[in-house]
Order: sequence, then C-alpha cells, then structure tokens
Amino acid sequence: MIDKLSGYAEKIYVLVHHCHERCLQLMHAKKPDNEFSGLGIGIQQGIILKILLDDDGMTQKELTRKLQITSSSCGQLIGKLEGDKYVERRSHPDDRRTFNVYLTQSGRILGRRYKEKSIIVLEKWASDLTIQEKEQLYTLLNKLNDGLARQIKNLDY
Repeated sequence: MIDKLSGYAEKIYVLVHHCHERCLQLMHAKKPDNEFSGLGIGIQQGIILKILLDDDGMTQKELTRKLQITSSSCGQLIGKLEGDKYVERRSHPDDRRTFNVYLTQSGRILGRRYKEKSIIVLEKWASDLTIQEKEQLYTLLNKLNDGLARQIKNLDY
C-alpha cells in the first residue's frame, strides 16, 4: 500500500515540475506572436511590476525571496525598471541601508497591461481544462501547497 501511495506522490511531483518547466519554456519562447512582445520589458521585470501592483513598497530582499533569484539579479532587474522610470527606490523609514521599491504612474500602467496579458496567456495554457477541472485542480494544488507550507514552517533553520 505504501508503494502505491508514494508512487502517486512522486508522479504528482514530476507532473507539477514538468508543468512548471513547460510554462517557463512558453514564457521565454521567442516567437513573433508572443503576447508579451511590444511591452518593452522582460518576463521577470513584468513579474516584479505585477507583484508591486499587489504589494507596492516591498523591499528588494522581499522581492528577491518572492522571485527566488539572487539579490544581484533582482537588483539588476530593479535598476533597469528604475532607469526606465517604472519604479523608484525610496529609503526605508526605519533602516537607511534598506530601500523600498515603488511603482511610478507609468510602472502602474505597464504593470496592469502585463497582468492583463498574463491572464490571457494563462487561460490559453489551461484551455484544455473545463471550468470544473480548473476549480478542482486549483483546490487540490492549494491543499497541497498549504500542507507543504506547514511542513516548511515546522523546519528548524
């Protein structure tokens, strides 16, 4: 019985990983009809704008953690967005060594456009699923994610 259960856990892990990898391949596809072409920013820059739409004023460290990239890479992405006047860094009120990243008006507009295009792309990727299947998958993945989060919380770092 345990082999059958662990076999499913492994299959789920592999499928989720493969879906993630395929999504990354689709995001970075260099084709003329790419939904993100014409925005003038890269995928990760768009993700930063989208994150800041929901949580404006995050620190670079928070963005780094959320994006799961190096601090250096995040700094470069923020620097490019800042150079293009889409974000601005402001000193943290309690810690002068820390900067908070805020959207400018043009960054907010571009972030909304990126978010709209993201929704279209994601719906296209999930177009083989019915509404009920999407709801069921969402519920199951959310349950799995919550369980993993509880396990991580219980780890000793």
